[in-house]
Amino acid sequence: MQKLKIAFAGTPNFAVPSLENLAVDPAIEIQKVFTQPDRPVGRGQKTAPPLIKILAEKLNLPVEQKKLTPDNFPKDLDFLAVVAFGQILPTEVLDLPKFGCVNLHASLLPQFRGASPIQSAILENVEKTGTSFQKISTKLDAGDVFASFEILLKNENSVELSEKLARLGAEKFPAVLKKIASGEISAIPQNSAEATSCSKIQKSDGRIAWQKDSTEILDRKKRAFAGWPGVWTIFENQNLKLVDFLVAEKFEGKKAGEVFEFEKRIFVATIDGAIQLKKIQLAGKKILATEDIVRGNSNFVGAELG
Repeated sequence: MQKLKIAFAGTPNFAVPSLENLAVDPAIEIQKVFTQPDRPVGRGQKTAPPLIKILAEKLNLPVEQKKLTPDNFPKDLDFLAVVAFGQILPTEVLDLPKFGCVNLHASLLPQFRGASPIQSAILENVEKTGTSFQKISTKLDAGDVFASFEILLKNENSVELSEKLARLGAEKFPAVLKKIASGEISAIPQNSAEATSCSKIQKSDGRIAWQKDSTEILDRKKRAFAGWPGVWTIFENQNLKLVDFLVAEKFEGKKAGEVFEFEKRIFVATIDGAIQLKKIQLAGKKILATEDIVRGNSNFVGAELG
């Protein structure tokens, strides 16, 4: 059987398992890998390559970090496989591969079209989510769907769920491409009436609204924003990240956002209960057990967080 000739476009860690699985499949030949330019990362802002570039070079695959255009697109491709590329494909590229451009999206389309499907699944407390393989169209995540694979949510945080979905998509990718090429499966239009959308996560999304957020919502936010931006609030005009906390029962006579101590444990009241603070982090400081920060900030207990 003649090998499927593909190019791969992806950038972050989520795309790595897919490139690994496609690269080792004997029926697939990757002719080029597209990824984003090297960028400053971390507190030191040192320039570092995308993880996909590191993997592609390890696999001895040619890498392109410029904008994808018809001029640098390989000729006579069967597919362009896309996973979290971070770049809108030019319209003139979409029909260049014989079987089109196939994107792995981390939701059960048409649910959660957009940039934050994993966080949105947790925030919306859905029973199940999954991955979808869609033919890329000019409208964001609205292309016809070749196949979807679902999993049940089990109280994972966004980092854990991302790893699960990345592995699931990677496992299915080679077979999906082969079935498309053989005509075994064809793309089915999405039901736009059932579509929901999600936007890119902003740092402000992690800020707690003490007069609005219930303990259940706070727990969802903690899991959804586990990687970034975290769940945070304001203490004495500086950011305070609540790195780890537990949902607790309601304490009478406490205002939402009020820090208090009970049986040598530190809590914050919410509109319908309380959370027990386990680990917190002041801006620019190390993550510490809450008791350690209390020892250095005697006015923390009794403060009203904002």
